[in-house]
Amino acid sequence: MRIKPQAEKASCVNDFLDLARVRQGMRTDRELAEALQVGSPAVSNWRHGSKGLSPMTCMKLAELAELPLGLVLGTICEANAPNEEEALVWRKLADESVAAKAAVAALRQSARQKRN
Repeated sequence: MRIKPQAEKASCVNDFLDLARVRQGMRTDRELAEALQVGSPAVSNWRHGSKGLSPMTCMKLAELAELPLGLVLGTICEANAPNEEEALVWRKLADESVAAKAAVAALRQSARQKRN
């Protein structure tokens, strides 16, 4: 069993936080905190890996980052999983969420082409 270091756990969270800021045109973590309806210290704690995100915050973060909830929740929970078996479950959720989103996009594209 490999326990991930704090910095590695925080890295995936930082990627999602940064993506949400970019996609929403935010310049500061304070703006991001307001959009997530949390205090600025919460974002700082997440960035440093000293606190975890709640499922509700993951949902808001996924919406702001314009990503599937399963990807965000699965990736963050995988990083914090206590063992490899649990990490595998979260990784599978993330992977299947991305695959499902791609399948839906392909179906929509096909339907548009048939209409034209």
